[in-house]
Amino acid sequence: MRYRFAGYVFDCERGLEGPQGHIALGRRDAALLGLLLEADGRVVSKSDIADRVWPGRTASDESIAQSLRRIRAALAASPSVKIVQTIYGAGARIGVPVHRQIDAGLSAPNRGSRRIDAEALLTSAREVSAARTPASLAVAIEASQRALDVDPDFIAAWCALAEFELISLVRSISEPRHAARRAVDAANRALMLDRECVPAMAIRGFIAATVEGDVAAGRDDLERALRIDSGYWVARGLHGWVLLVDGRPLEAVAEVHTALELNPFASWFCGMYPQYLLFAGERDAAIAAAREAIRRFPEIDYAYFATSQVASALDLHAEAIATGRKAMELAPETPLMHTSLACALARAGNRKEAIALMHAIERANFPLPAIWLVPAWLSLGERERAVAMLALARDQGTPQYAYARYDPRMAQLRASIATPRQETVSRHRAELAGHLIRG
Repeated sequence: MRYRFAGYVFDCERGLEGPQGHIALGRRDAALLGLLLEADGRVVSKSDIADRVWPGRTASDESIAQSLRRIRAALAASPSVKIVQTIYGAGARIGVPVHRQIDAGLSAPNRGSRRIDAEALLTSAREVSAARTPASLAVAIEASQRALDVDPDFIAAWCALAEFELISLVRSISEPRHAARRAVDAANRALMLDRECVPAMAIRGFIAATVEGDVAAGRDDLERALRIDSGYWVARGLHGWVLLVDGRPLEAVAEVHTALELNPFASWFCGMYPQYLLFAGERDAAIAAAREAIRRFPEIDYAYFATSQVASALDLHAEAIATGRKAMELAPETPLMHTSLACALARAGNRKEAIALMHAIERANFPLPAIWLVPAWLSLGERERAVAMLALARDQGTPQYAYARYDPRMAQLRASIATPRQETVSRHRAELAGHLIRG
């Protein structure tokens, strides 16, 4: 049995894993943590703890208290979250959501390669990918591919390759449909090796819904992934994005929040959360969550990018410009991260600087992050230019295209935004017309 909670994984056989890797626990401490996780938030009495953790022996209250203190120390990576709670006079409980994973076969994506050189290449790929720059992601993709040249059956490397292509896609580093195709190819290779590979299933479902416009197929993949492993935080967050595409913003907010409960260190979803609160009309909560994202991740570009967007939508112009500049400073080589500043400048009336920045973004040697230029052109009174950008984002297959239906900065264009069903019908009609012409 495996349990996921607050960014940790506890396996009854393998022990405790945290954000930095394996965490050593003594035998009794591990037994007590497993007992509390099994109870799933219910209070476990001191007598039950004594019977299960110290069978056949007398366990004093102090022995139990010491064990709980050692467990709390082991979980110190989440100091702001009261994971293990003592209930005075009653016992102890787990105070965060716990997700169980029963199927032992699901660990396939985490199984190592038999080749140490393939493992080393994948480790290097993950290390370099953390920078999220165009150059670092290109190196990560190349290192993953080399790992797969060494061991074509290395499931974790196929999943990592799909993940790196997905990051390049959502950060507008690679052309969306091309990156999506490569990510799906890698995910399918992982699924050929393990048909219940949750990370691969989640990425494939996300792309089906957001890039290919097939929301039903995307939700099928993501919901199946979550049935297999309800605690996989990436699948939760991606499912939240797809719920937004499907016209369910409040459910999307809840799902992204669940992803953050499962992994409080997920900086990407920490930035998404305030955006989704804004899209759901929760303005005060959105700006509070955005500021909290910066507090937690002061060196992560996406935290400032999202805060600039939320502040701009709320007409907090000085804050929007300041955080937009910081996002640009942290990601000088990623034009998408510059768009929040362009919009903030435009909405604040700094027309000349906004236009100069947008022209620089358009000249960059990357796919144009068109969806995020829409509100800037609208603010400058350039409606036709904004409509053209919106159409380009749709044609590109930009995953964020659906955001335009909820972003208050683009409210005046909502009648121009196709729903996923309308996009699918239009695509099918175009394909049918092509067949008729060829016929």
